[in-house]
Amino acid sequence: MPKFNPKQAQMYVQTLQNVLTNTEDTATRVTPFFTKLDDAKEAGKIAEIPAAEFAEIKAEFEDAVASYQANAAKLNAASAPVRLLGVHKSLASAYAKYADATQLMADAVVVSDQSVADDKYAQSEEEQGIYLEKIHAAVAKIMNANM
Repeated sequence: MPKFNPKQAQMYVQTLQNVLTNTEDTATRVTPFFTKLDDAKEAGKIAEIPAAEFAEIKAEFEDAVASYQANAAKLNAASAPVRLLGVHKSLASAYAKYADATQLMADAVVVSDQSVADDKYAQSEEEQGIYLEKIHAAVAKIMNANM
């Protein structure tokens, strides 16, 4: 059995913490834009959002996607301790799918005709919820592991 490497475990946990902090910061930054779009969507008032604000919402969504994709790449490249490899692979996979689901939401926002593709938007919300749960479950397993 491979020898436990505390330095590797420390570096892994640090990478994981950086990814989680960045994810939280990104979500905090994009939430007001998501809320504005979601409220307008629910009220049937997408067309009433000023064009510049609508374009800004799209740009913020795209920035969030880029951030999540960078985090997914960091997780994919992270060197997990051997005893955490299985749960790490699950985490990396769920995070990549979460980034893809966020991309789907960004794609649903169409600036050219100031519209939202409802089917893509709804699918994105559903998938983000599913993969966020999987991410939380994997992180909990990692943090509760005896390293």
